[in-house]
Amino acid sequence: MKKISFGKYLEWMRKELRLTQQQLAEMINCAISTISRLESGKDLVSHRIFKELNKIFEAMGLIYDELWMEAIFEFRRARKELMEAIKNGRLEELERKMYIFKEMMEKYKEESDDEDLQYYILGHLISTRKQGLSIECFLEEAIKIFELRRKIPNYEDIPNVYLTQIEYQLLFYMAEAYLAKDDIETSELIFKGLMANKIDDRSPMIKERYVEVSSVLAKICLLKKEYSTAKECLVYVFNEYIKNTDTRLLFKSLITHGDLCRILGDTKGARLIDEFIEATQKMMGYMQQTYLISKDDT
Repeated sequence: MKKISFGKYLEWMRKELRLTQQQLAEMINCAISTISRLESGKDLVSHRIFKELNKIFEAMGLIYDELWMEAIFEFRRARKELMEAIKNGRLEELERKMYIFKEMMEKYKEESDDEDLQYYILGHLISTRKQGLSIECFLEEAIKIFELRRKIPNYEDIPNVYLTQIEYQLLFYMAEAYLAKDDIETSELIFKGLMANKIDDRSPMIKERYVEVSSVLAKICLLKKEYSTAKECLVYVFNEYIKNTDTRLLFKSLITHGDLCRILGDTKGARLIDEFIEATQKMMGYMQQTYLISKDDT
């Protein structure tokens, strides 16, 4: 999207009301850096912040182009769904979301930019990788996609560089590629940089990123024979997963399904469910002792 056009519009409206960036940030409960990044065109406005801005500006007689803003949010939804499909990696879903996103890019071609193109090409690259693209070619293409907009930062500098969501994901895939090539040192450097990368504490992506990176760092620590650190990473991953997953509902549903299998005479299905539940209960007992997972969470 042409983020700079909204940024200029926001800056003009703020100055019309004679507000500083700090004052506006306080009025909508966000960081001053958020206002700065919006006005400079580095970020797209979120739906929450836009609604808050709209309340302030409309209350003072200033209006926006509603159709144009709706187009932005429609595009943002398509981008978000494409990223989810990229991360899930299911080919049929990915190709469907890529088709939708391509239509959106054509529909709003005047608003589309290289960042949108990065999303689309990454989707294609993941699809190609699933169909047998070599890890060397995958890494080479991932670097090209990142550099559609700017040069890749030195890996040592990743903790201090602002990364868009697509840039974060590209670096994550690159680190995985280096690991697959047995370049543990480079992979670890990128993953640790992503773990330390600055992100607003209020972002809903923080825990997801920490869990995602911790899981891979555990594998790297295992390869480096740093077993205690690997265990620390796994403790965090398992505790966060259990804390945010309703396992009780899953087990209740499985028990009910097992009863249904017995009523319908599906002895194989009933047996498999019983074996799964028994094995899972033993595993969770082990996990509680090994990874200090609270019984209340399981």
